[in-house]
Amino acid sequence: MKLVAEAGLAGSDFEPFDLWERAKLGGYSKIGGKALFLLEPERFPSLLRTGETEVFLASEWNDWEKARDEECWKLELEKGNLCLWMNWEDLLHLGVFEFKFITREGRWLDPPDSFPGVNEKIPGAVNFVFDPARTGRDLVGFRVMPVPEATCLDGLLRERPTGSFGYAEEGNGSRFRVYAPRAHQVELLFFDDPDGEASETHLMERNEDGSWSLDLPERSSGCLYCYAVSGPEYASRGPRRVRILDPYALAATGRNGPGIAMPVPKPVAGKDAFVPPEMKDLVIAEAHLRDLLAHAPADLTAEERLGFTGLSKWLESEDCYLRRLGVNAVEIQPILEFDSLSQEEYHWGYMPVSFMAPASAYAGNALDGSAVREFRKLVESFHNAGLAVILDVVYNHVGVPNHLGHLDRELYFTIDELGRLTNHSGCGNDLNCQSEPSRKLVLDSVLYLVRTFDVDGFRFDLGELLGIDLLSEIETETRRIKPNLILIAEPWSFRGRLPAEINATGFSLWSDACRERIISYVDEGCLDPRSALDLLQGKLDPENRFPWQSVNYLESHDDHAFVDRLCRAADWKDGKPPAGIEEKARLAIGLTLLSPGIPMLAAGQDFMRGKQGVRNTYLRGDLNALDYGQLEHFGGFSDWVRSLIAFRLSREGSFLRPSSFGEIEYEELVEGQSFGLLIRRKGESSRVILVNPTGCTLRIPLPEARGEGEASVVWGKCESLPGKIAPFDFQVLELPA
Repeated sequence: MKLVAEAGLAGSDFEPFDLWERAKLGGYSKIGGKALFLLEPERFPSLLRTGETEVFLASEWNDWEKARDEECWKLELEKGNLCLWMNWEDLLHLGVFEFKFITREGRWLDPPDSFPGVNEKIPGAVNFVFDPARTGRDLVGFRVMPVPEATCLDGLLRERPTGSFGYAEEGNGSRFRVYAPRAHQVELLFFDDPDGEASETHLMERNEDGSWSLDLPERSSGCLYCYAVSGPEYASRGPRRVRILDPYALAATGRNGPGIAMPVPKPVAGKDAFVPPEMKDLVIAEAHLRDLLAHAPADLTAEERLGFTGLSKWLESEDCYLRRLGVNAVEIQPILEFDSLSQEEYHWGYMPVSFMAPASAYAGNALDGSAVREFRKLVESFHNAGLAVILDVVYNHVGVPNHLGHLDRELYFTIDELGRLTNHSGCGNDLNCQSEPSRKLVLDSVLYLVRTFDVDGFRFDLGELLGIDLLSEIETETRRIKPNLILIAEPWSFRGRLPAEINATGFSLWSDACRERIISYVDEGCLDPRSALDLLQGKLDPENRFPWQSVNYLESHDDHAFVDRLCRAADWKDGKPPAGIEEKARLAIGLTLLSPGIPMLAAGQDFMRGKQGVRNTYLRGDLNALDYGQLEHFGGFSDWVRSLIAFRLSREGSFLRPSSFGEIEYEELVEGQSFGLLIRRKGESSRVILVNPTGCTLRIPLPEARGEGEASVVWGKCESLPGKIAPFDFQVLELPA
């Protein structure tokens, strides 16, 4: 049933597949203590219909084609099929092996195209695969429920629900409300045990606006609850009733629910709200809560290292890694309820089951709603440390179970012409962000997170699937609450990229141009400085209207770590990468931190953190956890990165953070592989950024100063005089006005 749900289907009548039918598809199955190898003659009617053609079982262990020479491998007719029976135990020592059927004349008979349990080592040569772990019980038959009639669906897609949903307290009583305009019945279920059966069931009342509600005379705060949604009806089976987590539950006990009834917390008062830096002034660190805490040099219990409370405690220390790094904003990977199966399971959070509830896996107690209080405290701790909080949010798809899909699949998700869920997210279901009910849910979520938790910004995963209309509405509504709210979008999906109109908004976009071109530049030996010069002038993303619309980064949680793209993990010796790799990393990071736009570092990038060459580590908490011991190996490198961050954010570094392209003039200074950039801003002294990407100390000629006096170094090493620069290093100079 889980696989069916992951495929975005609604199914019923789940039954194990008939073993003989399984053998027809996969070539074998286990029946009793025997292995049945079976070939269905109907698959080759022109060859086998007369019954005169002899067929043999062939594999590596009986010398493939030579199997035709021994009658013991010959299949015999039984129940209209060609069969060979063997003792199952006699095959176990062979482990996993490939096999095929062959005629006496030497013609190979291919497996069915529709069966996945095959292997094709050589193009065109497809074999069955025998696996002792797959006895034939690996196939399940089920009936896919048909798509219900599109009753008023077009109208519902265009109509935005009004009012608030979820649980609310009114006087001494309470109200539950959910939007399910095509449901036949909705019930409110209460639970004493989150894993048990419902202790109370209440029928909810349908309202004219398509919502269902129930008023109770007493308050229900702290109660565990779910909804049971019934409909539509099918002639053969009657209504389908599914238990779901309330989309507006503010806390949950886990991926399946129940939710925890909680009134909406009081919003953070405007006068107490944190004021994040302007977009142009941001320096971001991307981090995962558990990666930060797993090996943190802090006095934390094992339980605290799993959740919100542990990070709050560590942030109180001046020695906290994020505080020492010197960034002014942290982009936290998703913290809304996701589809982990246990509190201990490592999870990136990109498979959400709720857009409202902080993850119960990060809570001290998943059953009492403490996640809400603890996450609010975490945001406050970040603010006390001077760090803005950007939430990485996933609104383009959901995890398992798909509660919204059970509420109304076609209302909340995009389907193709055959009624299947589309998959431009790569996760099996795409939220229909043209649907007004979907848009309201997303908008209500971001507004709730800003008001209640004083969140400072969002990074929208696969923002292209949300679309420019919804992103623009989010900007308008959220900035009414927090004018400096930080808005960042991942501008692509498997469907394409956001249109150029996104640059007319206040959104910044992840710059894959920076990642790919700067890594190529340093990896290829820094031969052509064009990409580096373009980055230093904010030209890598020419469609931008403002410099800060590019989030310049070299690595993120996804894909390879930056250093793993520069060298193989096997080439590291004694905790150090091969010669030259640290210098390449210095050049690439230096270029991002000295460029207009928003620089973003992945946590650990300042001490050369790699992931042993593994590209996709979404399940690998062991590889993702930060090893702070590496600071001993790369202390000088880390200090250099932190010094450059501090300079960028200083008053002297303000020229690196222009609000618009028009306020800065650039002049390129190229001297072989080394180069510089003269930067002029009206009313200020000119600055020069010099870059030496070679292994030799160089003297780079400086432009002629307009005023009297000599150029002075404002950041970087000075090798006896300005313009003389160490290998693989930078200098920033001020010229007399």
